[in-house]
This record gives sequence, C-alpha cells and structure tokens, in this order.
Amino acid sequence: MKALVLKSPGELEVMDVPPPALTAGFVLVEVSWCGICGSDVRYFHGENPWARHTLGRDVPNPPNIILGHELAGTVVEVHDAADEHLIGKRVGVNTWIGCGQCRYCRGGRENFCPQTKHLGHGQGWGEMDFYPGGLAEYCPAWSSHVYELPGSVSDEEATFLDPLITAIHVVATAPPAGGDDVVVIGGGPIGLMIAQLAKLQGARQVFVADVADQIVAIARSLGADHALNIADSPAGLTELVMAGTGGHGVARVFNTVGSAESINQSLGLLDCAGVLVLVATKGEEISFPALALSGERTVKTSTNSLYRDFPKAIDLLARGKMIVEPMITHRLTLDEAPQAIRLADDKAAAGAIKIIVDCHK
Repeated sequence: MKALVLKSPGELEVMDVPPPALTAGFVLVEVSWCGICGSDVRYFHGENPWARHTLGRDVPNPPNIILGHELAGTVVEVHDAADEHLIGKRVGVNTWIGCGQCRYCRGGRENFCPQTKHLGHGQGWGEMDFYPGGLAEYCPAWSSHVYELPGSVSDEEATFLDPLITAIHVVATAPPAGGDDVVVIGGGPIGLMIAQLAKLQGARQVFVADVADQIVAIARSLGADHALNIADSPAGLTELVMAGTGGHGVARVFNTVGSAESINQSLGLLDCAGVLVLVATKGEEISFPALALSGERTVKTSTNSLYRDFPKAIDLLARGKMIVEPMITHRLTLDEAPQAIRLADDKAAAGAIKIIVDCHK
C-alpha cells in the first residue's frame, strides 16, 4: 500500500509499504481523508511532541514512522468475529490508547499514560519496520476506538475530531462560567475550536488574537466577538481587552502559542481570579514577575484528551454546534503529502489553516 513515511528527521517519502497485519482487537480502516497536524511538522523536524507534553522530556523517534493521526475512513477488515458488525461502517478514529494498567489509566486519567500507543507516532509500539499512521491507503485501528459517523458528519469534517478532542479537554481544564470573558491567543484549528467551545459554555465575550488576516476573518465568521491581528502590535490585544472589560481583564486565557512573550502578555490579561491555560509548552525558560500571579490568578497546562471526549466531539459536529469546514484551506492527494507537510511548516507563507489529504483519490 502507499504511505507517507518519515524515514528520519527532514526525510519524507511516499512509499509502497506492506499492508498492516491485523492482530487481536484491531480493525483495518481504508483511509479516505487525513488531516495534517502541527505535531506532524514537529515530528518532521525530529521533535517528539507527545513525550514532551506527556512525559515532560525529550525522547528520540524511531525511523520509518507513517505520519498522520487525524483520519476518517471505512472499516474493510476485522480480526475478531465480534467486530464483524463494523465492516463497511464509515468511522472516525480515536488514534491513541493507554496501557490500561498504570495508575493513570486505572484512575481515569488515561491522558497521562506513559505507555500510550498512538497512530502516527512512533512511541509505545516496540520495534517495527514501519510504525502505523493515517497518511496511508490503509491504517489499523483498535476496534474499541472507531466510532461510526452519522450522516451529518462528512469524512472531511471528521478529520477535525482529533484536534477537537484536544480542544474539549483544554476547555474542561478551566471551563468558563456563563458571563465570563475569554481570550484565545493563536487562532489555528485548535484555537478556533476553543473559541467556539467557550461561546457554547456561555462566555460573554470571546477575543481571538492571531498574526494572519485570514484567521482573524474566519474567527469572526465563527462567532468570535472580537478578532485582532497582532502581528504588528501585540499590545493592541491588551488595549482591546481592557477596553472591552472595563479594565478588569478576563476570566480565562487559552494560549495555544506558548512563547515567553505571549505567556507574559496572557498573565497581564487576567482578572484577579483568572486562569491561564497553556495548550503548548516549549523547552525555553520563561520568567515573569511573581506579582503577575497576585490575587488568585492561576497557570495551568493541558495535555492530550480523555476517551469520553471523542463521542462528545462527534456529537458537536453532528448537531452543528462546532463548525470546521471554513478552516479547510488546502486539499491535496497522498502523492502530494510531503508537500502538505512542508506547507504546514510555513502556514503563513502558504496561507494555510487546515490542510487535509485525500488518501484514496
């Protein structure tokens, strides 16, 4: 079968690889569409974002990872007789699974499992010739982790399920109360979905800041009360927020950027009991005055998601509560997948927000 293989950092190739051999508990998905995620770009550059966010340390990647973990498709084969009802079903795939045995899995905090296996990532699988992923004609998936898609959710929309479960978990770490004001810094797909979720939670005003006019326009079309391009003047966000909140600041800031500058600005946007949630964390040291945490301000982080978030995400899409189609800016074929990764590596130059790949065109 054809697949996009990350042979080593910076070395991508669309290759013919052996089709997956199913083992107990797995089904085979004929992939229709797969989205490109920021973590795919980080793997391309030799980083391991899963290890950094979950374990808090850098772990080297093995060679020959089939990238991609935002996939939808149709189940065409199963290993276990009990899963035969899935054959022919159009499904979204929750592409990670915990070990089920560690203290985190047993405690309902599977997002912290250090033995996680994740499609499109090389960790947790042991040694393999090719590590499975969604940027391929076929991809194995756990039968417990495929979900039939309702007719109201297209395969293209279903590529957003993985980032949507991340956004759901992010907002759940510090859910805004009705009437709260919220800032989202960084308007990529996850940021734009966080903004929509905050409105669904009853936020009074949602401010979205980014450095691209296209994202600002889409944020407004998706219901953001205020959207601002801060490329030339980051301070403009502070001025806008303080003017819109009577100088009090906001109850929640969701920061998807993670830079030192953006974190310091985020702290200055909080009201006296506000919460800053960092969606992205980086290796650089960050300093800020201790007084930035005066009152009862809080800094939190968010990692991964929980199993129960996946059916919630499907329901949000199915009921039209989460709008994602306007974010899709590029559709490429599997043969063009290396180009898709490189476009995602410089979204500003490409004018890209969400890039999806047709794996069976």
